[in-house]
Amino acid sequence: MDTKEFDKPEDFVNSVEIFSKKKLKHKIELLRIYESAIQSHNEKLFEELAFTAKYVLGLLRIVRNYSDNSEITNIEEIKKDFSDNMQKSIGQIKKIVQSSDEDFKKYLDENFFELSQQGFLNLTELLSDLEWAKIFLNNRKRS
Repeated sequence: MDTKEFDKPEDFVNSVEIFSKKKLKHKIELLRIYESAIQSHNEKLFEELAFTAKYVLGLLRIVRNYSDNSEITNIEEIKKDFSDNMQKSIGQIKKIVQSSDEDFKKYLDENFFELSQQGFLNLTELLSDLEWAKIFLNNRKRS
């Protein structure tokens, strides 16, 4: 990942926010996860998480628009892939923050990983922020 040019994690996240035109919903959590990745030398895992997030949200868009598209014949496979990759993204986040303080890990468990409607909404919004990070990184690689 080419984030070495950013002196501080805040600079990276602020750049993603500007790039997304202020569409980040969980900027502080994104920053804490990114900081944890830097501190634990898990930048590669952060990049993999951003890729997984982008993939998961693509699958979610397919599932949500399924009734509008009669060409989709393997919706059960897509739903399983979505579920598997949601679990994968949670595992990636947990691995990145494993050396973070217990309060932050508890906060993520209660607000993002809990099996509830609000937990799912928060997690998909966080994945959306990570998707923006991936799009931002891809855009920087191309320019």
